[in-house]
Amino acid sequence: MPIPYRRLLPLLTLLFSARAGLAQTINTDAVTAYWKITEALRRNEPLTETTWQQFLALPANQIYTASIYDADALARYRQAMEVVYMPRYDSLRQAKVKAGSWFYVLLDNLKRQEPAYRTFTSETVRSPAFLESMYTYAYEYLPARAHVKHPDLHLYYTALGDDATSQQAGIVFSLYDAYSYQSVRPGILEAHELHHQLLGYALTPTENLTRPAPPGDEGLLYLLRMSLIEGLADLTDKRVQLTASSDSADIRRRYVQPAPAVIHRLDSTIRVQAAGGPATPLTFYRRLTNGSNGHLPGFYLAYTILRNGYLKPMLDHADDPIAFALLYQKAARKDKYHQHPPLFSTISMRYFKQLDRKYAKPRPAASKP
Repeated sequence: MPIPYRRLLPLLTLLFSARAGLAQTINTDAVTAYWKITEALRRNEPLTETTWQQFLALPANQIYTASIYDADALARYRQAMEVVYMPRYDSLRQAKVKAGSWFYVLLDNLKRQEPAYRTFTSETVRSPAFLESMYTYAYEYLPARAHVKHPDLHLYYTALGDDATSQQAGIVFSLYDAYSYQSVRPGILEAHELHHQLLGYALTPTENLTRPAPPGDEGLLYLLRMSLIEGLADLTDKRVQLTASSDSADIRRRYVQPAPAVIHRLDSTIRVQAAGGPATPLTFYRRLTNGSNGHLPGFYLAYTILRNGYLKPMLDHADDPIAFALLYQKAARKDKYHQHPPLFSTISMRYFKQLDRKYAKPRPAASKP
């Protein structure tokens, strides 16, 4: 029997006003709808196509799926929901969880810890102090001119997946991902995505470029720009995770250990192009980051700059991806932790400076650390 869906979606939006005229909206409709769906599944009532499409049509899910999941992933997620929550499939659920099939592991976690997740969305994320902590952590790695309250901030939570995305329409956090950060430092995941919103609202990391780049430079500038955007934001959460026993190994495996090889390969690519080789396509640079959209090597670059005392200059040029690369080289040469971060070659550094003269607007002198 289909769930009477329209009656099960009361408006659960909380408005915070940091100061007059600023809308801070937190929307958990998609999470509430998820719990209603699972109540029916627990009664062995299948998830109908109508109910599923209504669920996906919620704003949080529309934003999230547009940037995270394709149709195939959504179909597999829907199937996993039925297996995890419907008693008739319990043997299959146990087998899938034991085998480590990720959607089943994730959904089984939501099922087992449902009371804690409900408290998180009904109390924690609705606390004014929690919202303020997001701004506090984001400001730490933003230039002073970006220390503003977003005039129209929309935060959404959904029970789809284990990721977060910052888009023009708002920021969407998966319930699983957001809750997992509570054991590390509450609010730092939200701060990461808020960082993107505030950086984009105050300044754009492409405005310093005077004209569009041709194919030969487009890919390199893309990689530097995304490394700057994600690297700065990663300091809000991944830097903290590095010190957490539960997360440090994973962060090192995904974003620290592979970074030197990525930097060396980037350096080799630049040297070939500087010598007159063929233009390197944008697709190559996307693959070079292992599909991380800039987290790799961005976090490694930004963290090297931070720990060697150049945070202030990095923030001074938060809209300048070329300056970011040049500053990394300076920090890597100075590195006082004896971890020998890789250096760009003389040829690559010369090429960066050529790009700087070719595309960048005149910039003010950076502050001394």
